[in-house]
Amino acid sequence: MKKIVFLSFLIISFISLFGSDNPSSGVGIRFGSFGIPNQLLDMFIYEHPKVQGSAFSFEVRSYGNKGLKSVFSGVYSFEYSKMSGEGTWRIDQTDRPLVGSGEMTQFSVCATILLNMFPSFPVHPYVGAGIGLSKVQIWAEGIYEDEVGTQIKDSFVTNKIIPVGHIPVGIAINIRDQVEIRLETGFKNGFYFSGGVTYIFIK
Repeated sequence: MKKIVFLSFLIISFISLFGSDNPSSGVGIRFGSFGIPNQLLDMFIYEHPKVQGSAFSFEVRSYGNKGLKSVFSGVYSFEYSKMSGEGTWRIDQTDRPLVGSGEMTQFSVCATILLNMFPSFPVHPYVGAGIGLSKVQIWAEGIYEDEVGTQIKDSFVTNKIIPVGHIPVGIAINIRDQVEIRLETGFKNGFYFSGGVTYIFIK
């Protein structure tokens, strides 16, 4: 039921954006760090290296008839992200240490609706929610010792299509109603902090 309500909200929001009498649109890029915080990994994995990387996104933006001063705006994004970690891994304290490295590469498409708070101000906060699909490749290899001390090398590779959940929170800076700069953090199948810029085509 929650998924149906959420999808309905997104569909209605995008229809309202494109159904405006004089909508504005734009294109932009966003780049930043991408990974999983150590504090979160500590809750599930006894020993681990840092898991971090970067993400790059190309975005198409849609605004209402007030352009950058609209309360709602839409974001269609195509994103490449990658995070990796190399070091010692132990799921549980009693496990034998595994020394190795792992990597997750992700190509995703996502549609997100943003709620801009106080959009008439040149600098204002926003929050949002979005959904999409992602092609993920996970790769890992490492060496561990068995009960008799023999070193064993193991590797793992998998490719999957998985859903994307996007929850952005940020600050937007409006420059002459035609350029928007954003500082954003949030979750998109991994945690990120990024900066972006969008150029608006005013009709």
